[in-house]
Amino acid sequence: MSKTVMTASPIGEQGDRPRSSKVAWLVWGVGALCYCAALFHRASLGVAAPEALRRFDTGPAVLALFSALQLGVYLVLQVPSGLLADRLGPRKVITGGMVAMAVGSAVFALTTSIVGGIAGRILIGFGDAFMFTNVLRLAALWFPPHKYGKVVALTGLAGGLGQVVSTLPLGLSLHNLGWVPTFFGAAALTVALTLLAVLAIQDRPDNIPPDHAQPAHDTPELRERVTHTLRHVIAQRGTRHSFWVHFVLMAQFLAVTTLWGGPWLTKSQGHGQAEVGSLLMLSVLGFIGGSLFAGQYISGRPQRRDRYTLGLSTAVVLVWAVLVLWPGTLPMPLLVVALVFIGAGGGGAMLAFDGARMANAAHRCGTASGVVNMGGFSAAVLIQLLVGAVLQSVSDLPAAQAYRWAFAPVLVLMAVGTLAQWLRRPKTSCPGEPPSHARPWG
Repeated sequence: MSKTVMTASPIGEQGDRPRSSKVAWLVWGVGALCYCAALFHRASLGVAAPEALRRFDTGPAVLALFSALQLGVYLVLQVPSGLLADRLGPRKVITGGMVAMAVGSAVFALTTSIVGGIAGRILIGFGDAFMFTNVLRLAALWFPPHKYGKVVALTGLAGGLGQVVSTLPLGLSLHNLGWVPTFFGAAALTVALTLLAVLAIQDRPDNIPPDHAQPAHDTPELRERVTHTLRHVIAQRGTRHSFWVHFVLMAQFLAVTTLWGGPWLTKSQGHGQAEVGSLLMLSVLGFIGGSLFAGQYISGRPQRRDRYTLGLSTAVVLVWAVLVLWPGTLPMPLLVVALVFIGAGGGGAMLAFDGARMANAAHRCGTASGVVNMGGFSAAVLIQLLVGAVLQSVSDLPAAQAYRWAFAPVLVLMAVGTLAQWLRRPKTSCPGEPPSHARPWG
């Protein structure tokens, strides 16, 4: 990146950005509600997986394909999502994504065929892909720079609330109302939120003209090409470090909450279907707690953030080592601790966006968020496919042993990602260069 870009002031340096206001919180809040809905749809298969196996009359490898394709579409669209956030504006992109999720949920509710089920999950993944980076774009434009990290953490909290609904409440709804009313009702609520987003979301404050939502201080950058933007974003060491932070902390959380948590708890750990929602909620509550802690005490402090994420990643590797190496069923206290740590890791993954935001110029925040978001979801897609393939190949083994083998690839990926995170950690500032926290926007 050129020196001009490295030192350019972002939107909102001191005088440009409006202070936080009721309008800012309203705009972000509606966006966060849409992200909450997206997280519900994303994680809904986790609790519904045992019933999905029966409804679609299939095995674990095909069920893994449901989730892997959903997350794969999400993954492929992350960079386009970030670019669209920077160019079209969040209002259009968020409402379009909500429509896709509503249609996907309706299809998933009504179909009984594998092709229909896959189509529904792909539509959900398509809509989900445009939520998070665009809500971050709203945060970047509506709030002062020093509040960005905390608003990101609150966005993670909103997603955690969506995942709470996808655990015990979703399980109760499936049990009491059935498959079609549950998922079709979710589609109807998504449509209602879409209408709210159309009415409430504004791309930027009134005192920031459209050309200031991108780098008005540098006209050539206003027209920079996609490849040019990506090259600058990926060139930042902080972006690459944040990619691996997200790779480790988010992927392992998705492994449990989006698909394999329910089957593992029922078949391997011997818990009834009624208990699965409560146990997975522990992981989601860990996610919420981790998000709140990260936002309150870690975000905006680069050195503390880097130490914390590396320590948390190491703890996550140890947790998965226990899941793989422990013979037989885990004692309940150990299971609870493991699930809470897995969730806390997912909450800590929000810090990856704080790191990416500090490493990149303001007008590239959407693209940087998209690149970082690819970290966790690329690993999640690998995990879904690998776990399903291993389970299919060791189907003759007892369930507890089969899942230990199936979770071994998760442990390997987490260890590799933690090592890469350590190798890509930001270097100490050179003599005479201001520390990283003193130049957070470039």
